[in-house]
Amino acid sequence: MTDGNVHKQDIEMDIQPEESCEGCEVPVAATCQSCGMPMTSPEHYGGGDEENCYCVLCCHPDGNLKKYEEVLEGVTGLMMKNRGLDRESAEATAKEYLSTLPAWGSRF
Repeated sequence: MTDGNVHKQDIEMDIQPEESCEGCEVPVAATCQSCGMPMTSPEHYGGGDEENCYCVLCCHPDGNLKKYEEVLEGVTGLMMKNRGLDRESAEATAKEYLSTLPAWGSRF
């Protein structure tokens, strides 16, 4: 049974900037401004451009951000898969989550 709330682990990993452990460093990860996914390597960035603030999942192949409805569909699918939510609950949860992100926050 799920509680209907968005949890960070549904969308992204918890990567802390510049942590050290016996001489190793965890790289600083950029976070997609559309879905919150950590972008830790060039192939994670939209269009393969490390200057892009959106991930490959939220962008078209040319690096341009997809429409809100397309991103919403992808995040809804993740909510259904990861949280076991029905479509209606997953979409409501995804909308709530996306409204907290820079790409979509001003939309609401």
